[in-house]
Amino acid sequence: MVESFLQQLGYLLAFAAVLGSLVFFHELGHFLAAVKLGVRIKEFGIGFPPRLLGTARDKQGNRRWFLGTPSDIDPNDVIYSLNWLPLGGFVRPAGEDDPTVPDGLSASPKRVRFTVLAAGPAANLIIGLLVFTVGYMLGWPDYRVKIVSVAPDTPAEAAGLQPGDLVLAANGEEVSFIDNDLTTIIRSNLGQPVALLVERGGQQLNLSVVPRTEWPADQGPTGIELGFNDKLLKYPLPQAMWNAAGEVAFQIRETIMLPVRLISGQIKASEVRFVSVVGLKNINDVAVDTAKELGQWFPIIRLVGVITVALALTNLLPLPALDGGRILFVFIEALRGRRLAPEREGLVHLMGMMVLLALMAMLIINDLRNPIFPR
Repeated sequence: MVESFLQQLGYLLAFAAVLGSLVFFHELGHFLAAVKLGVRIKEFGIGFPPRLLGTARDKQGNRRWFLGTPSDIDPNDVIYSLNWLPLGGFVRPAGEDDPTVPDGLSASPKRVRFTVLAAGPAANLIIGLLVFTVGYMLGWPDYRVKIVSVAPDTPAEAAGLQPGDLVLAANGEEVSFIDNDLTTIIRSNLGQPVALLVERGGQQLNLSVVPRTEWPADQGPTGIELGFNDKLLKYPLPQAMWNAAGEVAFQIRETIMLPVRLISGQIKASEVRFVSVVGLKNINDVAVDTAKELGQWFPIIRLVGVITVALALTNLLPLPALDGGRILFVFIEALRGRRLAPEREGLVHLMGMMVLLALMAMLIINDLRNPIFPR
């Protein structure tokens, strides 16, 4: 029992370190951009309140440390704080929603507000690029598409596909696991034959499969489960950076194309699932277990890269309370030639935050009741 507790504690600490670090770098991006562009910052915190410890200059110009909330701190100095909830960090700019505050965010020119708001997601994308680069240098899977399993009585079985086959091309196009090319080609040719070039036992075979137009919820159009070849390759720095850029671009493209594929029927709504922090914790535990079993870092490194890019893209969504929502108001102001009343914009962001919190609560409940990976 003690061993199980310590294992779960280890999972929790690993997840807190991963998520906390990524949120911290997001906020650090906002902070550095604001300082560079002359936006006054009231507080930069590690973790979330309540505050544990902080430091700032007092009214006499002397730096001091304090517990809780100080009373004699210089109001123009930045408070650097350490907070009780270790899940990232935050930046509190002066005048975030009040354009009457001198040197505040809301009083700054549009280009400054846009840059400060976009700097957080940009920092996550840069971190994602660095994380993937390190992963490719340490050892990354060969991304040839591998057929992990073939369901009985499916088009894949009828075509002669077997577990362990490596799919090299589909309809004359080279495919790879990272770009999801095979899935895209198959779903774009439902009911039509798809020519596959397959490697089996060192020999190449030409097979043809006809993806069905209707399929069970636990299967795809052809009835195959895809994976990647488990051989790890190490890349030199230039190639590692190029491959890492491809990983980031792939995630951005897949995120943008998701609504299109849902509307076009390439992906069923039942095949899409949004996850909360609880779901991410569940995925993190599996990644840690996989890394331990393989004796390799890439499952954890890939998860960190995926999360940080997803964090960037999520924050860029044009929804109230998110960075993308605030950027949207900057664009609206540029088009109208004047800004919306600050109190109205603030109300929209407040309502948006309430909706997001309610949605997050629903996702947490769903992830608790229906874990992605039951353990």
